[in-house]
Amino acid sequence: MFHFCYPGVEACLYHSSPQSAPSPWRTHSSINLDRIVAGVSILAQGPIAAVVMQLSLKYVKASLIYLVAGGTLLLLTFSHVLAFEMTAFYFMQLYGFVAMMIFGLSYLFVPSFAHAFLHSLRLAKIQFWLMNIGIIGMTMAFSGMLPYSSDLKFLVLGSLSSVVVALYMHFYNLWRTMRAWKGSPGEKLAHATTHQEHTG
Repeated sequence: MFHFCYPGVEACLYHSSPQSAPSPWRTHSSINLDRIVAGVSILAQGPIAAVVMQLSLKYVKASLIYLVAGGTLLLLTFSHVLAFEMTAFYFMQLYGFVAMMIFGLSYLFVPSFAHAFLHSLRLAKIQFWLMNIGIIGMTMAFSGMLPYSSDLKFLVLGSLSSVVVALYMHFYNLWRTMRAWKGSPGEKLAHATTHQEHTG
């Protein structure tokens, strides 16, 4: 019989397997794969995990919108309907499509891999809006569709600053989340597996 809980989750798992053969993994201080799977199932059902999934989908949806918008602008440019600068297109696809997709998927998968909750949902939400503001601002600034003026540099500086701050926020948020791996069930399983391979 073992009693297994995830920190911060109001649920525990009880399991008894008297007929299972003993193994080096099934000790009081270690954890086996069954507990990992069960723990992840419990974690996935929590309200916090649901909010993280919703936020991740917002990033992915925004990424797809930038992908379609970029393709549309590219078509209109080569059709000579719009005079859209390619620098703006590259920026939109790099930070709008690629980066936003990476952000969304990493916020979904990294907490699961680290056996932890996302460090800060608030930071992830602020980052989402900072990225969108920066991407749209930079795209407009380099599109060639705005009349040139000395004030344009303030739009570039503000938009670029917004993107850079968002990147640092993403780094900090994921780094603090991954620190929860130390002492987690996943780390214990990895140590147990490594020990078994060396002694086996």
